[in-house]
Amino acid sequence: MALKHTFPKIPMRTMLIIFGVIIPWYILTSCQSSVNEYETRPALSFSQVKEFGLAGCLDYYAVPGCAWAVIDDQGVTTGTLGETFIGSGNPIKATHRFQIGSLGKSYTSLMAAQCVEAGLINWDTKILTVFPTWQEHMHSAYKDITLADLLSHNHSLQPLNAHQTQIDEAGNLIYEDIPNFYGSDSERRRDFSKYALSLVPVETEGVNYGNAGYIIAGCMLEEVTGKTWEILAQELASDLEIEIGFERPNRIGPSQPWGHRLITNKRLQPVAASEREIYNDPLSSPAGNINVNILDFSKYVRQFMNGLHTVDGIVKAETFKYLLMGRNPYAMGWYNDFTTDSIFYHYGSEGTFYCHMMIFANLNAAIIIFTNANNEDTTVNFINDIRNYLKYTYIYGSDS
Repeated sequence: MALKHTFPKIPMRTMLIIFGVIIPWYILTSCQSSVNEYETRPALSFSQVKEFGLAGCLDYYAVPGCAWAVIDDQGVTTGTLGETFIGSGNPIKATHRFQIGSLGKSYTSLMAAQCVEAGLINWDTKILTVFPTWQEHMHSAYKDITLADLLSHNHSLQPLNAHQTQIDEAGNLIYEDIPNFYGSDSERRRDFSKYALSLVPVETEGVNYGNAGYIIAGCMLEEVTGKTWEILAQELASDLEIEIGFERPNRIGPSQPWGHRLITNKRLQPVAASEREIYNDPLSSPAGNINVNILDFSKYVRQFMNGLHTVDGIVKAETFKYLLMGRNPYAMGWYNDFTTDSIFYHYGSEGTFYCHMMIFANLNAAIIIFTNANNEDTTVNFINDIRNYLKYTYIYGSDS
């Protein structure tokens, strides 16, 4: 005779604690014994990179995982290395998503380009044209800033990349801890923007890189379209026939890549999806808070490559050229460099992932590299080394 076992029903609150707190804690603590030693490693010579190979470089720089893509006339070649987080034993796949950080600035700029082509706003539209009531609390230095100025970091706004109190070299207070803002994500962005526009300007010449300008630009796009930045972002993804998400990808599920931060004893620690910092706060999404896989992001970059060669896409070819070359050395979400070859590039990190894209216009080729390592110099060395390896192996067809 079979025995029927009955079990008490577990309250939903208890289940949330188990799956939202205890299991992530167990994963983090159980992998501590296998956390990598992570010391700053000098960049390798190209001969060393060839000797090590891609997997050897990953080990040398102690990067947990990586996905890469080479885009050229032949199509797209992709590869993966490592694991979703240290000790997981779960290999990185091409379909896994990475948080791309400030690579997302080009995405917000492309959203702006769609709005410009639709006649909803112009590149020279001023902040006060969209938000005339903001003048009352706006510093006078900002009254003529335009959409294009915001997207090219051509302004004197405080960057506001850090929420902690900032002091200048003379010991003068720049701003105290940025206050908390409440309401919907769009409401919080507006309150943040008004706060940013009330601060004293920085003394700067050239590119004044920061997140504040992109958050304000996001507010302008929301105002002229009547849609949230998130809806606009998903509509653009639909037009591109790609899939994106927001914040860290392990919010989708624990099998997705986890970011890593450097902790004591020079060790990398996986970061749970529930941990939120300024760089992945939805308030900052217009400045870079997108997750995407390497295959879909390759489709996205291809649009810009086609535009350089006078092929219309999601926007007109001339608009793509403006996004890439409209200002120098930083246009709309892209750095540009014409000293030797014509290259367009960006790096991006929210502190636990680090990603990179570079278009080689003269070669009609591009390289994308995603990692789930923190933004230490070591990760940048890894990215630059394997980019050179991929360029000479797959684009030039030789590693010599």
